[in-house]
Amino acid sequence: MGPPGGGGGLVLAGRGYGGRTGNAGHIGHVVADADGDPCVCGGRGCVETVASGPNMVRWARSRGWQAPEHADAAQLAAAAMAGDEIAKAAFERGGRAVGRAIVGVAAVTDLDLAVVGGGVANAGELLFAPIRAAVAEHARLSYVGDLRVVPAALGKDAGVVGAAALVARRDHGVRTG
Repeated sequence: MGPPGGGGGLVLAGRGYGGRTGNAGHIGHVVADADGDPCVCGGRGCVETVASGPNMVRWARSRGWQAPEHADAAQLAAAAMAGDEIAKAAFERGGRAVGRAIVGVAAVTDLDLAVVGGGVANAGELLFAPIRAAVAEHARLSYVGDLRVVPAALGKDAGVVGAAALVARRDHGVRTG
């Protein structure tokens, strides 16, 4: 299992699709900034390096954000909601990266809906407003123009529930890829 960040999954034609190894839809390693920071996958500027909670906090600190030593994304979100410009910029940067990656995945897979959940998504519109702005800016192809992005109904537990469902399907002989 990799570091926390941008996991993902695909539902195609109403069925979970795991791909050859069960990792289909792992958006965390889609490049969002080709000149960005190195990623554990060997790439640079992956969504995970830009939009994961720990990396957003790291980026904000590098820009002068003053926070407790063990600050996390929830504290970054609280600072942003209180008007801290650096914290707001971290969410803008992270959300736009997620939005660009969603559009790229949608263009390849012809998706009409992206559901975003997990810990950083708990920041609500701090994250979703820049995601939607990036989608509006980059979803220019006719078949992705109506792409919708919504918060996961399961919030921060969405990834765990999705992983459990995938394992349960495999254990019962249901093909996921």
